Amino acid sequence: MVGNIPDAEDMAQDAMLKGFVRIRTLRDGARFGPWVAKIARRLCINLIGGKKRSQKAVARKVADANQSVTRNDNLQQAIEKLPAKIRLPLVMYYFGGQSVKTVAQKLDMSSSSVYLKLRTAVKELHNLLVSQGEAQ
Repeated sequence: MVGNIPDAEDMAQDAMLKGFVRIRTLRDGARFGPWVAKIARRLCINLIGGKKRSQKAVARKVADANQSVTRNDNLQQAIEKLPAKIRLPLVMYYFGGQSVKTVAQKLDMSSSSVYLKLRTAVKELHNLLVSQGEAQ
């Protein structure tokens, strides 16, 4: 049922263990074999169902990762299209983790100018991504 020997051995062992733990619920001792086989069947079905769910979850994660890589590539391309005067503050602040004050000092401008350039860059970046179908 499970398709491989190690899983089949595990299911047989688990079925026997559950059978011995629940032996008091068995009414007819002569039916022990079919009773344990039924337990084993249920365990196998649960294992197969769990594997399918976990395989689907892994497939979803791989698809999400691929989509994320595509989005990152599109984001990088959109950032590269921004004019340097607004791209540099954007990259320094959002991707470089620098404060507005630090960006302002390094670029020799006021903090309010940095805020204005960041706002402009974000708007233009949004427009570029929307035109590519990447943002809403």
